[in-house]
Amino acid sequence: MKIAFFVNAFPMMSEAFIANSAAALIDQGHSVDIFGVGNVAPTGLSVKSVENHHLEQRTVNMRWPASRAGRIAGLPGAIGTIVRNNGVAALGRLRPNVYRRSMRDLTAFYQASAFNRDGEYDILHCQFATLAEGVIKHRKAGFLKGHIVVNFRGYDISETVAAIGPHVYDHVWPEASGYIANCDYFRRRAVDLGCPQDRIDVIGSGIRLENFPFEPATNRQKNHVRFLMVGRLIERKGFQVALRALAEFSRRTETPIKVDIVGDGAMRPSLEALANDLGLGASVQFHGARTHAEIAGYLRHTDVFLAPSMTSARGGQDAPVNTLKEAMAVGRPVIGTIHGGIPELVIEGETGVLATENDVDSLYAAINRLMDQRAAWPQLVTRARAKVEEMYDLDRVTQKLVTLYERTIAQENPRPKA
Repeated sequence: MKIAFFVNAFPMMSEAFIANSAAALIDQGHSVDIFGVGNVAPTGLSVKSVENHHLEQRTVNMRWPASRAGRIAGLPGAIGTIVRNNGVAALGRLRPNVYRRSMRDLTAFYQASAFNRDGEYDILHCQFATLAEGVIKHRKAGFLKGHIVVNFRGYDISETVAAIGPHVYDHVWPEASGYIANCDYFRRRAVDLGCPQDRIDVIGSGIRLENFPFEPATNRQKNHVRFLMVGRLIERKGFQVALRALAEFSRRTETPIKVDIVGDGAMRPSLEALANDLGLGASVQFHGARTHAEIAGYLRHTDVFLAPSMTSARGGQDAPVNTLKEAMAVGRPVIGTIHGGIPELVIEGETGVLATENDVDSLYAAINRLMDQRAAWPQLVTRARAKVEEMYDLDRVTQKLVTLYERTIAQENPRPKA
């Protein structure tokens, strides 16, 4: 199959799942091109194990000036690229009734310049639902051909819906041939918004389990407990709640702790200040963004992994994040929250421990509960590894994806151009 991925930008440090999925499809003999359509600068490839796939050679990141004056100045160059790639007649495809707002702000010219005469694919996979509108327009204009598949991953089915309203994807339902939610919680939300129930599958983001061998921690003699949190430093990740709960745990139980926080983001200064205010300044270390291999090292050296996700003030929610899966894969006990799709993976007392989201007391109790159950950790982490293998092994996930693609292609032909 010939497949096009549409993302905001590629590669992104926080989106290893895109690189893993593209590489796995290529390994199965499929062709994958990647289009970054969000006018965002890539932040780098975090998955070194896929470097030999040379995904950057298959990637076009669309960029255009932020100001209208800049876009006007660059317009001749964009038009020239469209003509070189598609011929003069292609300029007639840039119709105001198709592109509407992006025609008025001129971004349609810059986006269309990324496509060439070979814009025909079997699958046009929008990796985030917010990107579907642009792909639909490009297909209507004739710059792209193929069946559209739309993914719901997190912010696109939570924060975006809260900001714009429940009809935000009404224009997508008639156009896409298939849909994917990365957890059942988001599948149900999509169906509630109008997604055809018979055309949406739950397919999570797979992980390369060979990079995360099962190595349960031994009972090392040490005088502290080490906790790890990984993710962007934003409200939705809940690190601010976790720091307060960890401070309570250390104070009430008189247990020395070490806390590693891997990731970067707008909240780093406030989180650093909070750690100091809580008296944890010497115990908490902020490591910034790290590669996948480096994160695997942190996982191997921690005692407990925390995934304290919470609904943000803007309504943003998470599916089970990849680092949570990876922690369970290597054999570390995990604490998650009753939030989004996390309880589908972290099952209280079976594969981990759960707390109420955005609740310091509940998270403190969960930490305490897990520490009181140390004797049961070997059984807990064994069940957790099996759960991750069942749900997120990359080979299994890729086969599910290929099956969905094949089923989609077997349907009626893609919608004709408008």
